[in-house]
Amino acid sequence: MKQFRKYFKVVFLIAVVGIIAFLIYRFLIVERLVSVAEYDEIKTFAFNSVDELDQWDEKKLSRHETEYSLSDQDSIKCVKAVSENSASALFYRQSLKCERRPFISWDWKIEEFPEGGSKEDLKNKESFDFAAQMYVVFYARFLPKAKAIQYVWTKEVPKDTVVKSPYTKNVKVVVLESGVSGEWRHEERDVSDDYMRFFEEPLKKDVMAISFMTDSDSTDSRAVAYYKNVSMGYLGNKEGRNKVETEVKLSNI
Repeated sequence: MKQFRKYFKVVFLIAVVGIIAFLIYRFLIVERLVSVAEYDEIKTFAFNSVDELDQWDEKKLSRHETEYSLSDQDSIKCVKAVSENSASALFYRQSLKCERRPFISWDWKIEEFPEGGSKEDLKNKESFDFAAQMYVVFYARFLPKAKAIQYVWTKEVPKDTVVKSPYTKNVKVVVLESGVSGEWRHEERDVSDDYMRFFEEPLKKDVMAISFMTDSDSTDSRAVAYYKNVSMGYLGNKEGRNKVETEVKLSNI
């Protein structure tokens, strides 16, 4: 009888362990695979109202702040950014899981580029101003150590140029658009793919914030740009539309 009870306990224990293992597989593995496969746009800012703009926090980066306000351009609601020797960024805190192929997309347009006395140079702090730029910031325990990708629209520096920021090696500056244009441009970035290209390692940190900025403080000048339809979420199996398609190495310009 004692042997039977002992045998029953062993069988019962094995069954319990099997059930727990199945539940772990079902909820931690199968659900994760399903979530990775699905395209999921979790947040979009069309900037049709002040309420949307108010959800973004502002970070002052120089003596003067850039003015961000709602505007009508081409009969489309958007954010107008006017920089007068100023630098401040709007940022939105949003956690995006690294394993789910996070993406960010947006539309932007340039009205006026910052004009400095020297040639536009991404490695020179004295000319490091951009009419339009978008940041993806990755989680770090200490903010100064956080890595980021800084997508910019330059006036003269060639498209697809990638350099380390002159301020920190943790930020990669990527030129998505270059040259004067009065047209809206749409961007969509596969963040995981970009991280692998520019940092040359797999993305293992979650996105913690998105930010955009127009600045002209380094060149003591003026810049004007427009932003709209800022979206973020997960690509899943959807094909990304990254514009930097060639093998990218750090530029020596």
